[in-house]
Amino acid sequence: MKKLIFAAFALLLVASTFFTVQPEAQALALEVDSELIHVLQQVTDQALVEAVVTYDSMPTSDQVNLLQLLGLETKTYSQLPMVAVKGTRLEIYALLNTSIVGALSIYYNKELEYFLRDSRELVGAERVWNDLGYTGRGVTVAVIDSGIDATHPDLPLGEKVVQNVKFLVGEGIFSDGPLYLENVANTDTSSGHGTHVAGTIAGLGTASDGLYKGIAPDAKLVGLGTGEGLNILWALEGFNYVLEHQEEYGIKVISNSWGTTGEYSANNPINVASKAAHDAGMVVVFAAGNEGPDDNTLNPYSAAPWVISVAAGTKDKQLADFSSRGVAGDDLLHPDITAPGVDIVATKSSTGLVMNSLGSVTDATYIAPEHLPYYTTASGTSMATPHISGIVALMLEAKPGLHPDVVLDLLENTADPMEGYAYHEVGAGYVNAYEAVKLAEKTALQLGKYRDKNTGKTYDTYFVENTWTGTVGAGASEAGAASHDYYDILLGSNPVSLQVKIEWLSPTNDLDLYVRDASGALVGSSGNALSTTEETFIPSVTEGTYTVDVEGWLNTIEQYTGTYVMEYILK
Repeated sequence: MKKLIFAAFALLLVASTFFTVQPEAQALALEVDSELIHVLQQVTDQALVEAVVTYDSMPTSDQVNLLQLLGLETKTYSQLPMVAVKGTRLEIYALLNTSIVGALSIYYNKELEYFLRDSRELVGAERVWNDLGYTGRGVTVAVIDSGIDATHPDLPLGEKVVQNVKFLVGEGIFSDGPLYLENVANTDTSSGHGTHVAGTIAGLGTASDGLYKGIAPDAKLVGLGTGEGLNILWALEGFNYVLEHQEEYGIKVISNSWGTTGEYSANNPINVASKAAHDAGMVVVFAAGNEGPDDNTLNPYSAAPWVISVAAGTKDKQLADFSSRGVAGDDLLHPDITAPGVDIVATKSSTGLVMNSLGSVTDATYIAPEHLPYYTTASGTSMATPHISGIVALMLEAKPGLHPDVVLDLLENTADPMEGYAYHEVGAGYVNAYEAVKLAEKTALQLGKYRDKNTGKTYDTYFVENTWTGTVGAGASEAGAASHDYYDILLGSNPVSLQVKIEWLSPTNDLDLYVRDASGALVGSSGNALSTTEETFIPSVTEGTYTVDVEGWLNTIEQYTGTYVMEYILK
């Protein structure tokens, strides 16, 4: 736990070693960082400790004076309801044992890790790089946004940003003149929003010695800069450009950290455009919106079933208050997945006055001074969305040609559950990049068909193949001395069928195959003699754990290879 209530019995015992007065009412209200307690228990009495006291409003001079009377050095903030304090172990204990009106918490001044790096590790992206070897190579992501500053060392034009388009040129969208310019070095001339998004997706991390690499650092980017004045018509121009140049630049993902409010309609022109991109084989990602915490606040462009709707989560895998919610029980109005979206550090546009001013307060707190010229912090589903866009790029490097709907299913089936939240708030849960990419590796490109006998409806399906190896000891079943080796298969949501096969080398060894469902009932078996393979197909399965039993009928010790193919309905 990162937080403790100061009324914890052990802490009171420690404090009572030094002080006889223990104001329990104050202690019950003050939230104390567990790391601060740990530090106080480890250092000597005169060791200096730094912490931060947070108040329910901007601290008054009397509140600051009280801290100083305890012997603490103080530092206030002009925009934050906090006071930094520095004192000895004894002085910090005195603070903990003093009634401080209006104080909400006290936290140790620990060294911070930068949030984009944290979010990469949090979602498992670095594990994808290190263990699976995928970095987004061969995948291009189009970013429809305020533009990209491709003069940034992390986002160089030509090498990283293979095309940078500036819209809003000429006399307007209805004029006969050109609507955009290509190969523009910096198209993010006032906002900075798109540059930040681009860095999260695929920044090289050059200006930070790799510290602030994006999720898919070897992916390419196409910037589609519409400036701050994005409207439907210019957004449509962006989609139109992507569709025209999809093959030229190898565009496989479109990242959209923008939207609106209102009712969802499949006939909305933006939804029609995103459907066209989806049908052309591109994965379209949209921000869920920042209108939370109320229900029915979802960005209607993200509600389309053919796009991926992204909610914003915190570093401790909770849902950000501002993240838009859908409607309970509605088939469309919900996010699909949650990704990090709070205090994300990414690339800073040299001309991004809007983003740079918004991040000025938090930047000095989270970013080392030498990196401040190149990076800034931001929060929102705008910051969560490029995390998913980058993860999709990793998935598509692992298995090029995956259908967009399959990509969404894999993300959902591998998400980490978020306890305490409903589906219409967080979707399937917090994204797990490592598991999603690993599953993408094993997913076949071809789609199947499944007809529901009860409803008569026909659905597309996809197939995931896995292998395992096992060893069966010597056995003779007819003598009551069979040998068994067991393997569990976990079927996710919406499964259709399961095919299981085992293979071994020696035809003199007779192995049999049995498959049981979660209740233990036998649902498939194969027992051929004089064979080195056994295979069974189970045409109707349910979500849950199935157990494979490989039995030695007449055999010496034998190693075998197992293969199973799971078929799932595409939603």
